[in-house]
Amino acid sequence: MNHLLAYVQDEPVNSLFQIALGLAVTLGIVSICIYYVLRYLESIYVKYYQKPYYIHFYPNLKILPRNLQVFVQDNDFYNQLDARRKQYFAHRTAKFIENTNFVGREGLVVDDFMRMQIAMMVIQLTFGMRHYLLEYLHTIIVYPSSFYSILNQTENIGEFNPRSKALALSWKDFQKGNLHQDSGKSLGIHEITHAIHYNSIRNNDISSEIFYDTFLQLEQYLGSAEIRKKIVDTKILREYAYTDKFEFIAVLVEVFMESPQELKEKFPKIYTYVMRMLNFRYFE
Repeated sequence: MNHLLAYVQDEPVNSLFQIALGLAVTLGIVSICIYYVLRYLESIYVKYYQKPYYIHFYPNLKILPRNLQVFVQDNDFYNQLDARRKQYFAHRTAKFIENTNFVGREGLVVDDFMRMQIAMMVIQLTFGMRHYLLEYLHTIIVYPSSFYSILNQTENIGEFNPRSKALALSWKDFQKGNLHQDSGKSLGIHEITHAIHYNSIRNNDISSEIFYDTFLQLEQYLGSAEIRKKIVDTKILREYAYTDKFEFIAVLVEVFMESPQELKEKFPKIYTYVMRMLNFRYFE
C-alpha cells in the first residue's frame, strides 16, 4: 500500500518534468528552424539589395568610460555620424576594447590613446557589418617601430597571424597612416583588412558572406585584361598590391578609405564592389 502511494505521488512530478522537457526540446527545434529560415531569407535579400536586413541592434548600449570619450570625440569618422550612430560607434568601440587583449613589446606601454586609435580604426572598417567582433582577432601586439617576424623571418611593420588570432603593428607606422602622413598608405587599414578577409573565409555569418561573395565577384571582374591594364597604368594602387590577391584587396581598401573620390571617379565599378564588401556607405 505504501509503495503504491509513493508511486502515485511521484507520477505527477515525473509527468511535469517530461512535459517541461518536451516543451524545451520542441521550442529548441522550432527556434533552430526559424533561425535557418530567416537566415535563408536574408541571403535572398542580400542577393537583391547587397546588404543585410539590419546592422545595428543592441539591447544594452555600452557607454565608453569617461577617460576614453575624449578620444572618440576627436575621431573624424565618428564626428560625421548622426547622434544615434555615434552611440553605436561608441558602443562597438567599448565592446572591442573589452574583448581584445592589447600587448606592448620592446618596452612599449600601450596607453589609452594607442588602444583607442587602433580600436576606432577597426570599428570604422567594420561599421557597415553586423558582425564586427572578428573571431580571428583577439590580440593586438604593438611594437614601437618595425620588428622581426619569427613567422615570416623578415623585418615587418605589420602582420596578421590567424593561428594566434593576433595582429602585430608598428606604432610609428600605424600613426603615420592614421595621420595621413604616408602618401595614402595606411598600415592599420591594411592589416585590419587582412583580418576581415580571413574572417570572411572561415565564417558564414551574413557579414562574412557578403564580404567573401562580393570579393569573388570583384575577382571575376578583374579577370578582364583591359581592366587590369587600366589599373596598372593609372598607378592608383602601389606595386605591393600585385603580390597576391590578399595584398591586392588590402591595398584596395586602403585606397577606398583614403581616397574614395579618386577611386570612384577612375573605377566606379571597383568602388561599388568594395563598398558592398564592407557595406560601407558613408561616403555616399
